[in-house]
Amino acid sequence: MTDRPTPAPTQTPTPARPRKTREQHEAELAALRKVQRRVAAIGFFAITVHGIFGCIGLAFVLDGQGRHGDAIALTLMAGVITVITYAGVRLILKRSLWSPVWILVAALPTVAALVTLLVR
Repeated sequence: MTDRPTPAPTQTPTPARPRKTREQHEAELAALRKVQRRVAAIGFFAITVHGIFGCIGLAFVLDGQGRHGDAIALTLMAGVITVITYAGVRLILKRSLWSPVWILVAALPTVAALVTLLVR
């Protein structure tokens, strides 16, 4: 065996990355902030929606125990939490609070529970 030196690997110079313009940098920051707001809104919604459905579920349990007035009060409380959740998500997303479609979607579970409890 002969001791040959191993040849040094040839390195090709990496081309220099072009510098970003101020507009590109600001556009990237704006996109990042938009994604951050969306993630925060989803997190806020995921946490608060549990309170809404928890109140509605407990309302049906109380109604089953004959505590109809308490069930109605708890369903109305779910409505208050719904309004807070709706407003919080819209504010986090920096959107207008007035959105008839999303207002109806947000109110649907509470209204359905209230109608169900009142019809019984």
